[in-house]
Amino acid sequence: MNLIILQSMWAMENILPNGKTLPMPDAVTRIAQHGFHGVTDHMMEAKKVAPLMTELKAHGLTMEGQCFPANIDELKPTIELAARYKPHHITIQPNIRTRNMKEAIQLLEGWQRLAEQIDTPVLVETHRYRLTNDLLFTLEILAEMPNLKLLGDLSHYVAGHEIPLDEDASEDIKHLQIIMSHCHAYHGRVANREQVQIPISFPQHKLWVDAFYDLWKWGFANWQQRANQGDTLSFTCELGTRPYSITDQHNQDITDRWNESLILKKMAEDIWQETYSLSKI
Repeated sequence: MNLIILQSMWAMENILPNGKTLPMPDAVTRIAQHGFHGVTDHMMEAKKVAPLMTELKAHGLTMEGQCFPANIDELKPTIELAARYKPHHITIQPNIRTRNMKEAIQLLEGWQRLAEQIDTPVLVETHRYRLTNDLLFTLEILAEMPNLKLLGDLSHYVAGHEIPLDEDASEDIKHLQIIMSHCHAYHGRVANREQVQIPISFPQHKLWVDAFYDLWKWGFANWQQRANQGDTLSFTCELGTRPYSITDQHNQDITDRWNESLILKKMAEDIWQETYSLSKI
């Protein structure tokens, strides 16, 4: 079993000290030089995917392909691109909002049928303003579809439900653990009850950083118990640009997101070593 750590290409936007964005080849080079295994980016249009995949291949990197389908057929272009380029996995942000369980199940089962056409794993991401927006509704979906494979971005539930990880949140943590027991990949950022992405290098946020460390530690350990030899867990450092990042009066980041991406990377590596060592005892 292995861990791969990816860097979000979205997180590379406005990453320079002057707020400008590195050209794609330079961004990929920097990502490779700092030991990431690949990137997360959109996989919906061939004209955008092809040059990125060429650059990634030159550096020996892989990709997590993102897509945002609003119906079953809208997943097809991503499935076709995945068959051609063989990314590590696909993550669906289901761009539909419904309280109708039958409609949700029909959509997810349709995507599962399409996913059977390729060898690439296809995961459904937990995300605000998507089908998985509500934690409790997502738990109901999992009760109906226990084989549903998720990609967990826990920050959306912590912020969206104002989960009090700084207090007694035992029932909420149990809910998050059910989500994580279906996760095969993670997107990494730290949230608090009011903000989806807080500066992890600021000392006042240590409590929240520690809380997310513990959540990911449980999630990594749970995945290791479910995984087969040779399986790979992925963790994307996804510190997005504005408006996710908190900015000053000049609309500039108040923290160094690239440096914090490296901090997240180190956190994931430490968690993996800790949980993997324990799994061998």
